[in-house]
Amino acid sequence: MIQKAEENDLGFTGIWSKPMQLECGILFINQQLPDDIFFDKLTNITCTNEKMLDDAVSLFRKYNMRPFVYSLDYSKLESLLSKKSFVHYDTQYVLVKKTTSSTKPKVRKISHDDSILWAKTFCEAYDCQEWLEAVDGIVKNSLTSVEYILDESASSCMALYQKNSIMGLYCLGTVPGMRNKGLATYLIDFAIHEVNQRNLDFLMLETYEKDNLLAFYTKLGFEKLYQKKVYTI
Repeated sequence: MIQKAEENDLGFTGIWSKPMQLECGILFINQQLPDDIFFDKLTNITCTNEKMLDDAVSLFRKYNMRPFVYSLDYSKLESLLSKKSFVHYDTQYVLVKKTTSSTKPKVRKISHDDSILWAKTFCEAYDCQEWLEAVDGIVKNSLTSVEYILDESASSCMALYQKNSIMGLYCLGTVPGMRNKGLATYLIDFAIHEVNQRNLDFLMLETYEKDNLLAFYTKLGFEKLYQKKVYTI
């Protein structure tokens, strides 16, 4: 189950950020989305290769970007990172939900013609308006692989990515002035409905400890499947 969830994560990340297969890890870098903990990372690491780590750091530095390295319960890797002056920065929780939803909420599915609307909501929700053109381009180019969804007021957004009989929910966000109104929960309900309609195994999403949303998702019925530590220098 963990491997399937990881492959879903890697598949979605690879749509938004260019993947580079290293000796025993995958490096993602998108210069248009700089210093992002999710889109700019070294992850899926299966060995403690010091040269690979050094080469990855060199690439990040080449683009003047901050390196983020993910460890999935890999103590030897974490010892190497400590040796290289990396410090624990955050923890990513991978959550799953299987509960059924009785109704199908009304949402707005994005097409090529209105991709900018989703991009605007995303950039306002994540306070990254300087990414607007880049995000709009990503959305336009990935509509055959990813479903981009807005609530009816265009105040909350999410992306749905299906792989390995799993629905991955990514980029969930609500613009500041419309938070605490249940809009994100509304979108999650739609995602759950789609999981049930398509007979998928479960809905997965990822959240970071620093975002303080674990309790929120737990109240909605999500359970922790596993977690990854994130290191940086």
